[in-house]
Amino acid sequence: MKKLLKKMTTLVMAGTTILALAACGSSSTTSSNGPADSLEDLQKRGKIVVGTMAATPPYEYHLVENGEDKIVGSDIKLLDEVAKDLGVDYEIKDMDFDGLLVALQSGKIDMIISAMSPTEEREKNADFTDVYYKGRNVMMVRKEDVDKYKTAESLADKKIGAIKTSVQQTILESELPKATLKLLGKSTELSLDLANKKVDAVLVDIPTATLLAKANSSIVASDIYYEDPSAGAAIAMPNGTNEEIMETINGTIERIKPDYEEWLKKAMDGVELED
Repeated sequence: MKKLLKKMTTLVMAGTTILALAACGSSSTTSSNGPADSLEDLQKRGKIVVGTMAATPPYEYHLVENGEDKIVGSDIKLLDEVAKDLGVDYEIKDMDFDGLLVALQSGKIDMIISAMSPTEEREKNADFTDVYYKGRNVMMVRKEDVDKYKTAESLADKKIGAIKTSVQQTILESELPKATLKLLGKSTELSLDLANKKVDAVLVDIPTATLLAKANSSIVASDIYYEDPSAGAAIAMPNGTNEEIMETINGTIERIKPDYEEWLKKAMDGVELED
């Protein structure tokens, strides 16, 4: 387990920002002529380009195994199933979270799978599938400060980190309006800032907190929890996505929903998810 976490952490901490992984050997890094007109049209194209922020374990993260760098996690397992049901291959573009919707709108990617919540603001810029997972959020602090920060009030005027444009940012702005926010692009950057005393706490979802704490023994989950005020995590598609394509993806989500939490658990345990 330690060996696997070390391999995973080495790369994600290095801040790798862009990596294209072709499911079947393609090297193209741009989307194909905008949204497909039909499922048949999409299948003729043969491939979708999928945006994600691959520094959010256990949903999506880099893993180096036997010298091979790959993006793995529960969302990537979901992507495998979506691509299979759509009848296409896929390629991943790894980027900061706040750049994903921009890339989708500009046609650089065809889909976003990155534990993204369909907020009212985001729904103006994308069509969202059904929700495939909803969790809770927890404040992480340095181990030495766990007794210092036991309530939300104890962090009311402190410096707190979150992912830019994330649900966690929205929670902090609502619940701790006097706190100073530091917004970053990746969860692993948050853990580094926390460990290096650049922030007093960071807010992440519970599965992410579990793996970040395993990767860095100086930070821990506190007793401060927040419910997810959003609908949960869904897949973002371009505005005006074909109804048959959306129905196919929603069918995949309904089929895998009973398995998704098990995929999360395995990813948190450091087990690579196989087909």
